[in-house]
Amino acid sequence: MGIVLARGVRFHVVDMGTDDGEPVVMLHGLFTGSIATWYFTVAPALARTRPVRLLDWRGHGLSERPPTGYDTATMAADLAALTADLPAFAVVGHSYGAAVAVRFARAHPGRLTRLALIDPPFTQIDLKAAKGLVRFDGEGCLAQRAAALATETSVLADLAAESLVTAEELRGLGDLPVLTVVGSRSPFRRSADLVGRALPASRRHVLDGGHDLHITARAALTRLLAEFLEDAADA
Repeated sequence: MGIVLARGVRFHVVDMGTDDGEPVVMLHGLFTGSIATWYFTVAPALARTRPVRLLDWRGHGLSERPPTGYDTATMAADLAALTADLPAFAVVGHSYGAAVAVRFARAHPGRLTRLALIDPPFTQIDLKAAKGLVRFDGEGCLAQRAAALATETSVLADLAAESLVTAEELRGLGDLPVLTVVGSRSPFRRSADLVGRALPASRRHVLDGGHDLHITARAALTRLLAEFLEDAADA
């Protein structure tokens, strides 16, 4: 699709895969995330059997970097605009993308068929364990873009004001099929316990890896997501 104008912002959106089957939309996390998070890891395997849509959030990748709008409510509204042409679809959300996905599901009941939460940041973390999760002092392109996002937009203030996803919100997903995958060495590992208490029928897995499971546990994550989405197709 290329560059799409939605809600006054230019977004980079890529469609891949077949024309048949239930669509899946894959969402990346903040700062160092982009379409590349999925395009060079899990998405090609999933796209063999279904349509896959990838997008760069505002301020990321090739999307425009507006000065404000990095709270989950605004980004959920962005997601609604960028998927308005799709029938009901599945979502795979990594990190902050998982939090946006939950709030999108709550705000737009019936739009999602399945929800996969990949290392979601739903619990308070040990800041020592999380040190270095995002670095702004490197010389590479990703570090420079992350630094620009942090210094030229409201993203840090938006994050500071953002509330964690709660068990009550998760219970509000009702009977929506949910898969949660966390890394064994991730500072967000306890998020799986929160989801489990709120949604006992959901699927939960711990993979050997850190927060970037699309890299550190690529093959295992691909397998879990393919199985989860195939179950949706057979339902």
